[in-house]
This record gives sequence, C-alpha cells and structure tokens, in this order.
Amino acid sequence: MRNALICAGTMLALLLLWPIMFNGGAASSAAASTVTIPIPPRTYPSSLAALPRIAPATETCAATRARAARACTPGDAACGHAVADAFDVCEAKGMWPS
Repeated sequence: MRNALICAGTMLALLLLWPIMFNGGAASSAAASTVTIPIPPRTYPSSLAALPRIAPATETCAATRARAARACTPGDAACGHAVADAFDVCEAKGMWPS
C-alpha cells in the first residue's frame, strides 16, 4: 500500500511539474492552446424577406407564427426554421422579434 501511494504521488508530481521543468509553464501552454476560428456570417435565402417582422400588438405568438408560416414557400426548410426560431423568441419575450 505504501509503495502504491509513493508511486501515485510521484506520478501526480511529474504530471503537474512536467510543463514547468521542460520550458512549458502555465502561461505559455495557455497561449499555445488558444485558437481563433473565424465563423462565417449566417446567410438566409431571399424568401425570408417576405416574413412579417413585427406582429400587431393584439396578435398572439401562435397567430403570428401561422401567418409567417403561410408566407414561406412550400418546402423551404430555412424559412420554416426561421419562423420556429422567431416563435421561440416570441414565447420567451412576449413579442415577435424584429
């Protein structure tokens, strides 16, 4: 049991001290692991321009969703997803996003 604890302690110390002993250090390893990945802007098809952007104050989120879904062309998945996203925002905030 004693030998197992000595072995575990040595391995832990080696794991923690390895970067410091061999020109690593916490600062350089953190800087080396930072990677910036450019994210392209999200593009929408032109059929989304026909969506109603602002709902009347008296219209519910469900009614606005139905009206916006009718404005989409059949089979246009991107438009349907945009309507579903806007409906989720409307349910959360209480107003249709503009």
